[in-house]
Amino acid sequence: MFDSTLKILAALMLAITAAWTTQPVFGGAVHQFVLTENSSTSLSVTYDGSPLTVNFVSSESWNFILPAGFINTSVEGGQAWTEPENSTLMNFVTFGGEVANLAFITSDLLAGSGVSPIADGTSVEVGTVGGVVVFATFNDKAAASEGVPDTGTTCSLLALSLIGLPFLRRKLC
Repeated sequence: MFDSTLKILAALMLAITAAWTTQPVFGGAVHQFVLTENSSTSLSVTYDGSPLTVNFVSSESWNFILPAGFINTSVEGGQAWTEPENSTLMNFVTFGGEVANLAFITSDLLAGSGVSPIADGTSVEVGTVGGVVVFATFNDKAAASEGVPDTGTTCSLLALSLIGLPFLRRKLC
């Protein structure tokens, strides 16, 4: 009786070890879109680390071809990410739709149009390819490239000009 218990225990340990070390049949690596807005005219997109061709449509608007077999599962037909510098604006991406194999990106849209944006840089499930989940992440880096006035230099130059006016007036009069 002791030998049969050891045999069952050994078989059970072998089965558990095999279950831990093997990949599930239906599972697999997830796919990932990473969209990065560099400026109002520049957007880059990668799919599983490989760059995709992005078509510039107009300022703050682009599109790209989705992978073969992509099925959109996003709620509301697309996904919105909040603009990092202004929470009343959002970046909206439509994955498929009227033109099933294209994704459309529009930046700086007014938030609150029936879409609930998530934080910039957050990954969210947007579809599947061959039954494998596809996530998307939007990184808005456009604010860094847009000109922000340097008030310190502007104010000091204005002050220097105002100080120089009395000297110029004395010399001319």
